[in-house]
Amino acid sequence: MICHINLAKSFRGGERQTALLVNALTLPQKVLLRQGSPLKNHIQKAAIQEISKPFWLHLPSLKPCRLIHAHEAKGAQLAFLAHLLYHIPYVLTRRVLFDIKQNLFTQAIYHNAAAVIAISHAVAEQVKRQTKTKNIQIVPSALTPIAPTDALPKLQERFKDRFVVLNIAALKESDKGQLDILQAAKKLPDITFLLVGEGPDEQMLKAQAPSNVIFEGFRSNIADYLHIADIFLFPSRTEGLGSILLDAMAAGKPIITRPVGGIVDLVDERSAMFANTPDQIVQAIQKLRSDPLLAQKLAQEAKRRSFYYQIELLAPKIEQIYQRILDENLAH
Repeated sequence: MICHINLAKSFRGGERQTALLVNALTLPQKVLLRQGSPLKNHIQKAAIQEISKPFWLHLPSLKPCRLIHAHEAKGAQLAFLAHLLYHIPYVLTRRVLFDIKQNLFTQAIYHNAAAVIAISHAVAEQVKRQTKTKNIQIVPSALTPIAPTDALPKLQERFKDRFVVLNIAALKESDKGQLDILQAAKKLPDITFLLVGEGPDEQMLKAQAPSNVIFEGFRSNIADYLHIADIFLFPSRTEGLGSILLDAMAAGKPIITRPVGGIVDLVDERSAMFANTPDQIVQAIQKLRSDPLLAQKLAQEAKRRSFYYQIELLAPKIEQIYQRILDENLAH
C-alpha cells in the first residue's frame, strides 16, 4: 500500500495536486490528513485517516505502508520518522523555491529520501544545491480539469463591455508581484484589473490601488473568471512552477508573466509575453489589446502545450518512480 501524507491546514495548490494524483493512481492507497483538512472532500480513490497533533503519535498507523509519499514539510518529517522506525522508503514532493533549511534534521530528511520529486527544473536545481539528495526526479504539476459554473452568466453581465486583465494568486506582494499590477493599472485607466485571491497584503494593496482595480477575494469558480478575462497577468517574483498558469493556458488566454523559476518550464516567447517591470506590463497589455492576431497566436500555442500536463499523462510517471523504489527495496 502507498501512503500519502499531507498535513496542510488549507486547500491550495499542493493539496489540489495531492488530490489529482491520488485520484489518478491505480495502486492501493491511503491518505493521512490533518484533522478537519478540506482536502478530505477532494479524495475519491483512497482510504482517509485524519490525525491530530502530536502527529508522531500516529506513526504506528504507517507501519503497513510499503512506500510513503510526503506532499509538504510536516508530512516529510513524519515520513522520515517512519523510515527510521520501520525502514519504510519515502518520497518527497518539493513545490517551492524557498531556501531549504540547513539544520541537521531537515538535511537528514532530504538525504534519506528514496527520491525527491521536483515540479520544475528550477526546483530541482535548488534541491541539488542545498541538499545531498541522491535521487531527484522532475515531474511537473498537473492541469486541473475545471469548467464554468452557473455563476458565469452573472459574471459576464457584470463585466460586459470591459477589457479585463485577470490575476489569480495569493495577495502576497513579495511572491506574487501585485504592486507591479497596481502601477500598470494607474497608467491604463480604461482597463479593468481583476485580482482574485486573498492573503496577508490585501489591505496594503487595496490602499494603493486605483479605482480600476477590483479585489474579488478568494473564489473557487476560477474557470468563470478565466472565461471573462481578455488577458491573464501573472507577474510573480518567485514560482516553483506557477500551476495557475496551466489553467490559463488550457483556457486559451493570452498570458503576460515574469520569466522566473519554473514559469519558464511552462511558457516561452512563443506562448506568452514576458514582462519584468510595470512599464513592460503596460506595453505588453497594449500590444495584445491592439493586435488580436498576436494574442490569439500566443493563446493557441499555450493551449496546445497545456495538453502535456494532464494528470493522466503525469500519474504514470509517479507510479514508475514508486515501482523503481519498491523494486530496489525488495532487492535489498
